[in-house]
Amino acid sequence: MNGNRLIDALLGLGLLVLALPAAAETPEFLRIDVTPDGQPRALQVAVAGYRAPDGAELDLVGAVHVADAAYFHALNRVFDDYDVVLYELVGDPDAARSAPEARGSSAIGWLQGGMKDVLGLAFQLDEIDYRRDHFVHADMTAEEFSASMRERNESVLQLLFRAWIAGLAQQTPEQAASAQADLLKVLFADDRQHALKTMFAEQLAGQKDLLDAMAGPDSTLIVQRNLKALDVLEQVGREGHERIALFYGAGHFPDFHQRLVGELGYEPTGITWLDAWRLDRPASPRGPIDEG
Repeated sequence: MNGNRLIDALLGLGLLVLALPAAAETPEFLRIDVTPDGQPRALQVAVAGYRAPDGAELDLVGAVHVADAAYFHALNRVFDDYDVVLYELVGDPDAARSAPEARGSSAIGWLQGGMKDVLGLAFQLDEIDYRRDHFVHADMTAEEFSASMRERNESVLQLLFRAWIAGLAQQTPEQAASAQADLLKVLFADDRQHALKTMFAEQLAGQKDLLDAMAGPDSTLIVQRNLKALDVLEQVGREGHERIALFYGAGHFPDFHQRLVGELGYEPTGITWLDAWRLDRPASPRGPIDEG
């Protein structure tokens, strides 16, 4: 993992679980960690470290857009340890810096807001402090996103259809029956919110290839947005920054990994796992954002 200060900070917050050497093949970036007796303990997201050919350190910091408040508060602290943080957000680069009530609404925002309420979680844009000077937008604007989709004859309906097909292809009859049984367990659980949270976490971790399958090999959703982020990475790299974080959804990481290692000559240095959803106890209560 890049940097002892980052490790010390995460250890102090109780969110650093394990550091692993990098694997030769594309590693996983989202997983369920279990207790010694096999019970789900946490949905974990990776912080994957890389070293550029010029020696600069890059961390892919996995974003789970709806997660425990403690996960976001930990990130607010550790982001101060980087020279620059490149962040994901389709739309106005200043939107994340606005107050929540000034951002307007969208179907995705409404869905994520509903998820956080139902599952007892927190929403990324409400918790991460994007107002710091070293935060740099590394994603498409809404206009760029729409233009890229038109150029590739993509549509939201097409993406949803691909997701449906990919989901059917991945699900065996036994898995479908198991999902129905899990839903019944949720309905009859003493703590329905915790049971539902655990069920969703296991589904998220079990569908690692779904986003790639629904997006396609040259998609706007993954590939083109990743290329835009890497263009910004190249720009800030020329400015001489030694420690850079790329804060993006974990579903983007397999493509990032292949491009960084296979095309740009980056060397993987290891993976650290963060608890995004604790599944073995109630999440820590929300506290104030660290203003630094």
